[in-house]
Amino acid sequence: MSAFHHDLEKLLPDLTRFARVLTRNEDDAYDLVQDCVERALRKRALFNDGSSLKSWLFTVMRNLFVSQRRRAALDQRYASTADIAVTQSPSQVDRVFLNEAVAALKRLAPSECQAIVVLGIYEASQQDMAQATKEPVGTLKSRLCRGRAHLKAALAMDAAAVAA
Repeated sequence: MSAFHHDLEKLLPDLTRFARVLTRNEDDAYDLVQDCVERALRKRALFNDGSSLKSWLFTVMRNLFVSQRRRAALDQRYASTADIAVTQSPSQVDRVFLNEAVAALKRLAPSECQAIVVLGIYEASQQDMAQATKEPVGTLKSRLCRGRAHLKAALAMDAAAVAA
């Protein structure tokens, strides 16, 4: 083991204490120490022999901590702006269509409604549903097909409206 590695190992308790002061959290402190040691080992060539290893490691740790905090703040700002853009209330047309679709779904035969909900909405596999209901897969497929056709008819949807 080189002198650099030996000195680095002797400074681990000091690095841990400094990391606790910076992060004020035990787990985050250990993560910061690990990141600091990893960075120090990767950037070993930047260390000037004869200078203070402790000072160099503390500087590396402080810079890592500041960078991580800046990145976290930036991520938080981005997430807050992304939430605003994504969470828009549905338009009146969407709300009316959803209410009509739910009402039409309730008017279907129970077996067709179940097939559409389980296979179409929840995207369960046909084999799993067949095992759960103890019915052949072909029966479930035909129920799903008939249910979709009845739903389209109930919503007065033709092929052009579905494509649009």
